[in-house]
Amino acid sequence: MLKVASAALLAVGLVALPHAAADAEQAKAPAYAAYNWTGFYIGGTVGGARSTNKVRANTVDGPLPAQFQEDGPAVSAFGSNDISQTNVIFGGKVGFNQQLRGNWLVGIEADVSSLRFNQSITKTGNPFVTYPFGFATFNTSVSTDWVATVRPRIGYAFDRALIYVTGGVAFGNESFTNTYADQANHGFGFGSASSAASAVKAGWTAGAGIDYALSRNWIASVEYLHIDLGSIHASGIVTDSGGPINSSLNFSSRLQSDIVRVGLAYKFGGSNVADY
Repeated sequence: MLKVASAALLAVGLVALPHAAADAEQAKAPAYAAYNWTGFYIGGTVGGARSTNKVRANTVDGPLPAQFQEDGPAVSAFGSNDISQTNVIFGGKVGFNQQLRGNWLVGIEADVSSLRFNQSITKTGNPFVTYPFGFATFNTSVSTDWVATVRPRIGYAFDRALIYVTGGVAFGNESFTNTYADQANHGFGFGSASSAASAVKAGWTAGAGIDYALSRNWIASVEYLHIDLGSIHASGIVTDSGGPINSSLNFSSRLQSDIVRVGLAYKFGGSNVADY
């Protein structure tokens, strides 16, 4: 009987020994902790931009008008155009995130990108509703070289994935030129005018995105932004080669852009997780 009891105890010990060793190994291993998003980061972005420059014309009669009053709205509409272009956009970004209690996060990001928007349009026709033999030609060019944003961010982290919304101020350069020629209904010769403007504008931006921690230091991102830089204004005086008549030709040019881009950033300081 004693031999049987001893054999039973030995068998129980042999079965329990591996489990005890496994429990000891688990006790030594660090507990898993979710990714910590707090820290500074720097990186680059590349994507596509669909940009539209909304050009609006407005004619105002002078003391001796160059056209009948009824023709003003038609000429203004003829010179107004939406000029669009799709192109590649690339640049760099820098930012800081602060993870709050729980999974919420606040941060700020600044970026600058190359935006090579350069388009021209020429329209020739007869917009004069009271003069069947006239014509007008608008040659319009718009361009933008770069755009930059500074944006607070608010997000919610699902461990290594971060979903966020963002919005702030946008900066960019806008350039506009127009040359105009006509044979208008009050003129004895040919009318002409030129207008130009260029400025760095401050507007607004808003969007959303997803960041994903590939490792404790490398973060990939996908982001959408809408940018509105506001309008620049230019004016020219339409003079006629056949007499003293004139009118003013006023323009506004407003750039808006929808951007989708991917990014890769290096986060300084490791997560509270050893590695992935």
